[in-house]
Amino acid sequence: MTSTDAQPAEKRGWLQSPFVSFRHRNYRWLWAANVCHGLVQSAQRFAFVWLAFDLSGATSFLGLVALMVSLPALLLTLPAGVLTDRTNRRLLLVASHLAVALVLLLTAILTTAGVLSLGLVLVMTVLAAMGMTMGEPVRLALIPALVPRERILNGNALSGLGAGLGAVAGIPLTGLALDAWPVESSFVVLAVVAAAGALFLFPLRVPDRELAPDCGGPVATGNGPATILGDMAQAFRFVWTKLELRLLFVVLLLSALLSPWLVLDFPAMQDRLDVGVRAVAFLGIFLGIGAIVSTVALACIRRVRGAGAWYGVVVIASALAALGAWFSTSYGLTGFAMALSGVAVGVQGLLFLTIVQSHAPVTVMGRVMGIYVALTAAAGLLAPPLARGGRALVQDDGWPAFATIVLVGIVAFVLVRNPRLRRMPSHPETRVAAPAESGPG
Repeated sequence: MTSTDAQPAEKRGWLQSPFVSFRHRNYRWLWAANVCHGLVQSAQRFAFVWLAFDLSGATSFLGLVALMVSLPALLLTLPAGVLTDRTNRRLLLVASHLAVALVLLLTAILTTAGVLSLGLVLVMTVLAAMGMTMGEPVRLALIPALVPRERILNGNALSGLGAGLGAVAGIPLTGLALDAWPVESSFVVLAVVAAAGALFLFPLRVPDRELAPDCGGPVATGNGPATILGDMAQAFRFVWTKLELRLLFVVLLLSALLSPWLVLDFPAMQDRLDVGVRAVAFLGIFLGIGAIVSTVALACIRRVRGAGAWYGVVVIASALAALGAWFSTSYGLTGFAMALSGVAVGVQGLLFLTIVQSHAPVTVMGRVMGIYVALTAAAGLLAPPLARGGRALVQDDGWPAFATIVLVGIVAFVLVRNPRLRRMPSHPETRVAAPAESGPG
C-alpha cells in the first residue's frame, strides 16, 4: 500500500488521479481483456448482420439477427451469475473469450467452405452471443474484487472507457476489413482479438472469496436445476429486501423503457432543423462526447456523497435533455442538449453500478450483476415495441412528452419519499484492505 493509500480518506481530499486503479496489477489485466471484449462485441454484431445481408440480399432478416444477438443476454445472464458466484471466476471469463473466438473462427471456416446458409448464420450469431453473455456478470463482478472499495467508481469508469474505446474502434475496423478482404477474414481477425483477451486473463489472479454478511438465506449446494433456481431466488430476495437497491433497479428499468431517445425520428429531426442526413448523424457524436466527459470526471472523484440522490437527478436530467433535443429547432441547441444527455447517461450508469457493487456482498455479487444485465437486456427488447405502441396511441410528439412526464414524476416521487436512498454514498465510509494480488479465483 502506498503512502497515499495509507492516509485517512478525509485528509486526502475528494480528487484523485483518474488512473488510480491501474496501480493494481490484476485490474490492468482485466482492463486489457475488457478492451478486446468491447471491440469484439460491437464488431461481431456488425459482421453477422453484414454476413446475413450478403447471403440473403434482403434487409428483412437483419432485425432477426439483431434479436439473436440480444436474446441470450436475457436468458443466460442469471445462470451465468450463478456460475460466477460458484466457480473460478478467472477461468469462467477465459472460457467466455475462447468460446467466442472458436465460434467466430468456425464461422470463417464455414464461409470459406461455401456451406454457410442463412440458418447457420443465425446459429453462429446465437452461439457467439451466448459466449459473450456467459462472461458479462463475472466481468462486472470482478471489479470490486480487484480494487479497494473506495476505488470501485474509478475502476468502473476506466473499465467503461476501455470497453467503449474498443467498441468505437470495432465497427470501423470491421468495415475496413470487409472492404479490403473477403468477409471470412473479418471473422478471423475478430477471433484473434477475442483470443488475445483470453491471453490477457491468464496472468490475472483473483483474490479468494471472503466471508460476507447474510444475503437472504443459505447458499444452495449442488448443480441441479433446483439448486440453481434457488441461487437465483436468493439474489432476487437480496435485492428485494434491500429497499434502496430495489428502488434503484426500478428506476433503472423505467428509465430504459421510457427514454425519449427510443422514438427519435431522424427524418422529422431533419425537417425541424433544416439540415441533411450527415448533419443529423453528426449529432450522435455529442452524446458520445458527453458520456466520455462525465466518465473521465467521475474517474477523478474519490467518493460521491448522496450518490443515490445524484442517480435520480441525472435520470431526470437525461430525460429532460433528450426531450429538449427532440423539440429543439436550433442545431446548436440540439447538439448542446444531446451533450447534456450524454453527460447524464454516463453518470447514471457509473453511479448505478458503483452503488450496487459497493452495497452487495461478494457471495451474491455475480448474481446481482446477472440481474442487472438481464433487466437491461429485457428493457432493450421491450422498449422499442412499447415506444411504437405509445406513438400509435399518442400521435405526433405526444408520446415522448408523456413518457418523460411519467418518468420524471415517478423518479422525483421515489427520491422525495426515500431519504435513505438519497443519502446512499457511492461506497461506505469504512476503508477496507486492498485486494490480495493472488488467489485461485
